[in-house]
Amino acid sequence: MVAGALAALMLFAGLYLAQSHSYLLFHSIVEIFAVAVAMALFMLAWNSRQFSDGHFLLWIGIGYLFVGMLDLVHTLTYTGMGVFPEAGVDEPTQLWVAARFMQALVLLTAPLFFTRRLPARTTLAGFAAATTLVLLSIFAWDIFPTAWDEAAGGLTSFKIIAEYVICGLLLLAAGWMLAWRDRLDRTVLGLLVGSIAATFAGELAFTLYADPYGFPNLVGHFLKLVAFYLIYKAVVEVGLRCPYDVLFRDLKQREEELERSQAQLEALNETLEQRVAQRTEQARALAGELARAETRERERLASILHDDLQQLLAAARMRVKMASGSPDTQVELLGAADEHLSEAIEMSRRLAVEVSPAIVREQGLGPALHWLAEHMRERHGLTVDVTTDGEISLGNADVEAMTLRVTRELLFNVVKHAGVDHATLHAEMNEDSQLRIHVIDDGHGFDPEDLLNEAGGGFGLQSVRNRIETLGGSCAIDSAPGEGTRVTMVIPRKTA
Repeated sequence: MVAGALAALMLFAGLYLAQSHSYLLFHSIVEIFAVAVAMALFMLAWNSRQFSDGHFLLWIGIGYLFVGMLDLVHTLTYTGMGVFPEAGVDEPTQLWVAARFMQALVLLTAPLFFTRRLPARTTLAGFAAATTLVLLSIFAWDIFPTAWDEAAGGLTSFKIIAEYVICGLLLLAAGWMLAWRDRLDRTVLGLLVGSIAATFAGELAFTLYADPYGFPNLVGHFLKLVAFYLIYKAVVEVGLRCPYDVLFRDLKQREEELERSQAQLEALNETLEQRVAQRTEQARALAGELARAETRERERLASILHDDLQQLLAAARMRVKMASGSPDTQVELLGAADEHLSEAIEMSRRLAVEVSPAIVREQGLGPALHWLAEHMRERHGLTVDVTTDGEISLGNADVEAMTLRVTRELLFNVVKHAGVDHATLHAEMNEDSQLRIHVIDDGHGFDPEDLLNEAGGGFGLQSVRNRIETLGGSCAIDSAPGEGTRVTMVIPRKTA
């Protein structure tokens, strides 16, 4: 730090001595240094443009390339250089104003390209066209506003106002850079803002001079030297020594985002593993419940066959045997046997309907729900008010059959647990082609958290929910003790 300060002090002392000997020498050294920095900025930004999603550096590099070109022409036309003998004080002053306007606008708009890409060659051509127009307006068309009044021997109002406008643009540029500070390395941000601040101070100095070789002009050029040195440090030196902080900052941020995403993914994997384990346990519970339900259904069917159907057939057979041995009562006995057989046939028919109702495949789910209501009334004394909105169809007979069975399970739960003889069933297709079925009763109600995993009521409420989820749907249970129960099933339409 001390060595750097001493080197800077010696440099400024040497430049001051140089200007004492020849102001043109001092001026040329400062301007050529600025042009060299501008070229370095451009070469670094141009050759690294493919490494970043944003083109912040590329915009600054291209812009400073043409700022440097204007500064180079400004140096060559400076009073006393002799390269353009016909040029006076006005032309280099006009070039200075044009270069500083371009520099301020480049810095002001640079943050726009933190996250944007620009067409590099088109941008290069655009800056080239703008620079050419500036040069033509000064040297060929003579339409650029006068910056130095030769007759009065001083700056024009345009030059002074222009410098203040440039200062305003520089202040806005510094403020916007700070607003986007999260996109830049802290060191780079400090150097850029320092460069803007030095340029701002230099422009204020350039509003005061009355002699192109005067002291304010000298101070302004010293400050320009500082400004270009700082931007050189920010982009070229730091950019080459710490490329990940400048050129590849977006890549570094993406790596950090990737690390965060990886951590989130690992956490998600753990959550998924827990959910898979939970689902596996639920599947096992469902499989066990299905097995128990199958056993209960087998026992129920066996009881019906043994206690009812078998007894009717045995009674009919006994009446037929008795009729064959008793001619006097034969007609009466055969009539009794026929009644027993009729009852057995009706019982078989009802049993077949309960096991696999054909109405779903024959007429569809809508009529099947109305049939289910009538069946519950006849078999269990439960009155079910059924309403359907529009055509009720899931596009798949197997899915509709499972939906009917699950709905019957819910109505069985009303019969067994609700303590009422009335329920409501409403079915509708929503705008997303999903079937929504509501089964509502005003019975005892319950706490869903307490009874959700119990196995009562056929497959149990958890089993009902799991079966609906296997169809890609959902099942919501709304109940409370003494407030009845509302079960809402949502099942997506299947097209295959």
